[in-house]
Amino acid sequence: MANIKQIGNFKSKYLRMAGFVEYVQQVLKLFTDFRNSGEEGVSELPAKVEPVYTSYKDSVQVLDNAYKLSRASDYTQQIADEDDRRDNLYKQLVNMLKMFKRFNYDTEKKEAATFLWNIVKKYNVDVNENYSEESGKLQQMLQELTTNAQAELRVAKLGIENLITQLNTANEQVRTLMSYRNDERMQIEKAALANARSEADQAYCALVLSLNAAAVMDDDAHRFDELISQVNELIKYFRQYVVPKAGKKDEEEEENGGNSGGNGGSNGGNSGGNAGGNGGSGNGGSSQGSEGGNSENGNTGGTEGNGGSESGSGEGNGSGEGTGTGEGSGEGNGSGDNGGSSNGGDDTDQ
Repeated sequence: MANIKQIGNFKSKYLRMAGFVEYVQQVLKLFTDFRNSGEEGVSELPAKVEPVYTSYKDSVQVLDNAYKLSRASDYTQQIADEDDRRDNLYKQLVNMLKMFKRFNYDTEKKEAATFLWNIVKKYNVDVNENYSEESGKLQQMLQELTTNAQAELRVAKLGIENLITQLNTANEQVRTLMSYRNDERMQIEKAALANARSEADQAYCALVLSLNAAAVMDDDAHRFDELISQVNELIKYFRQYVVPKAGKKDEEEEENGGNSGGNGGSNGGNSGGNAGGNGGSGNGGSSQGSEGGNSENGNTGGTEGNGGSESGSGEGNGSGEGTGTGEGSGEGNGSGDNGGSSNGGDDTDQ
């Protein structure tokens, strides 16, 4: 029984959405490859695992569809098209202002272009930055160009009113489409995507439990060793490289939760054992003591009720009362030397 491999525990809830989707897809691929590794058309999975696998496969497909829908939208292409249009209009504005700045024969237009260029340059618009940042900078720039009386006069002087209007229209269209897409994504992620992840996570847990049980019950104790090893390696990789740092810390604390109880009990047992040892000779797990022995300093009084076995590997309550100069009593679960490493709680991670 001890040699039977099992798929290890993995807190997939600490994965971000993209990582979770990738993980369950890779697990599905490993199971599918194993399932189809034998005779064509015949599943290598046990009969009791097969329906659990099918349910898992269906839940991963639903999750994949919901995730793709959340990343893509009918608005995405429209946004890209409008962004291209406003980028071209912005470049036209920049080029025209640069051209008018070189009009040495027309000082009024040169002055107007220089005035407007200083406004445009101030906002440092980059057509290659993300949609939101570009939209915000253009909005502020266009607002100044269209509400500043001095700027309006110079725009009219250069005859570029229509260009400014078109650029403003294109920028507002991008902002509107982005708002529509964000609303759509929010609704999807809060409903369908969240539900799909929950269903896939439950199906994954069921699949792991089912295969682990099959590994124990199967006549061939090593039939699933390769598949189990592959899944465990995948868990190791995702835990090390994909789970965010904050998630790793939370997972470690959760897994070590049982250890803290065990350590607390152990410390309590040791404290009791040591107290008994100081007041008496109360070594839990040791039978080497004399009843009613006297001591000048009270550190080695008589031992009464040695806990544990004679070999010191057992577990028992050690208590001692010193009849010498000092008195002390200790009580604790002890095993082994020094009062043992007593378990006050189960420190095995389940």
